[in-house]
Amino acid sequence: MKKLSLLATLFILSCQPAKQTLTIKENLPEITKNSPSLSQSTFTPAATIQPQPELPNHELATPTIVKKKIQIGLLLPLSGKQKDLGQALANAATMSLFENDLNSNIELVFIDTKETPEEAKKAFDELLNRKIKIAIGPVFSSSVEAIAKDAVQNKITLISLSNNQELSRKISNEGGVFLAGIMPEAQIDKIVNYSLDQGKQNFAIISPNNQYGNTVTTIFKKIVKTREGNFITAEFYKNSDDIDRVVNRVITSFAISPALKAKKGAVINESDRSYPQVIFIPESGKILSKITASLKRQNVDERNFQIAGTNQWDDISTLNDKNLIGGWFAAPQNEKFRNFEKVYYQNFGKFPPRISAIAYDSVLAISNLLAANNFQEPKLSDFINYQPAPKNGFEGIDGQFRFLPNGLVQRNLAILKIANGRFEVIDQPAPQFLRY
Repeated sequence: MKKLSLLATLFILSCQPAKQTLTIKENLPEITKNSPSLSQSTFTPAATIQPQPELPNHELATPTIVKKKIQIGLLLPLSGKQKDLGQALANAATMSLFENDLNSNIELVFIDTKETPEEAKKAFDELLNRKIKIAIGPVFSSSVEAIAKDAVQNKITLISLSNNQELSRKISNEGGVFLAGIMPEAQIDKIVNYSLDQGKQNFAIISPNNQYGNTVTTIFKKIVKTREGNFITAEFYKNSDDIDRVVNRVITSFAISPALKAKKGAVINESDRSYPQVIFIPESGKILSKITASLKRQNVDERNFQIAGTNQWDDISTLNDKNLIGGWFAAPQNEKFRNFEKVYYQNFGKFPPRISAIAYDSVLAISNLLAANNFQEPKLSDFINYQPAPKNGFEGIDGQFRFLPNGLVQRNLAILKIANGRFEVIDQPAPQFLRY
């Protein structure tokens, strides 16, 4: 990512007079619920301020040409329990504005969705009142579900940050919801296919006993069977105290061939048992560390199994767990995110959450569409039909992505391996999308 060129100014709200005095700051502005809009034209770098020559006085009013910008809503939680996440997503969108909206065509309008679906509905009503036709957000599935029908009816394009595939097809030819989050289905399919290519046929999963765990387990079991792998077992834990019991059940679980099962009086030898070769763990943080520690401690027979997970593992904290070294997970190739992370830290003094790349890439996509459409406001169909060869999609921090007619956002994922202090790409993403 190239160095941001306009980091040294404080934005002026677009509703203020153009002659407002500038205040010079070192970093990008902090976006809060009281900061309703932001565009490149509200920044003036100190280096470009030049004295203006005096004009002859003809007692005529000097006409002011104001360039009309495309307003893009950001439906984010800027207050409440998730305000830090909302702030980080707003920061990422602001960075993208300065990196990608080089002709200053976009104005970002920040609208607080707060904490509940009901508040998200109010935020959507504000979007309608402002006559904004494109928005990024909301973040959470419940909020997306609360406004999806209204988005279709009012011909609004929403690029939500959700990865709940059950919300797909909330879309028409003119409006609706895209799901820009990284889908569990895509990650699991990538991991299962790669494992099979490496000769690993037998799969097990350790999941939390909640809606997320049940959903991921159902997807995992279905994909393993579709790909003709062997599904050995699924085990669920209620809390951290339950982990040792669950881990023991997974390690000792095995399958026997149907033919041997059907044979009366058959003696089952150890060689007839198929133990898990891949143990999939859709978890992160302290719980993940406790599971991997229990796996190592209880594997007294030193069975050879591969641990694997989701893009939740793409976090600096993962590198601090020695028991995760050698683990695989499917995620976007992360070299660009590491560069983004450094620039973000330089400007905001903290590391961004992984999801912030989606906010950045969403602004990038809108900027690309504006340039492709001669700077006319994109319609929903423009997102779907953007297929420049050879990649047939957008190129962002998270690699290649494109918008599909069913409302999903397709991504080409890599397989990353946790090495000592770094993530190593062991299977590259596909170089381009096929035209559809």
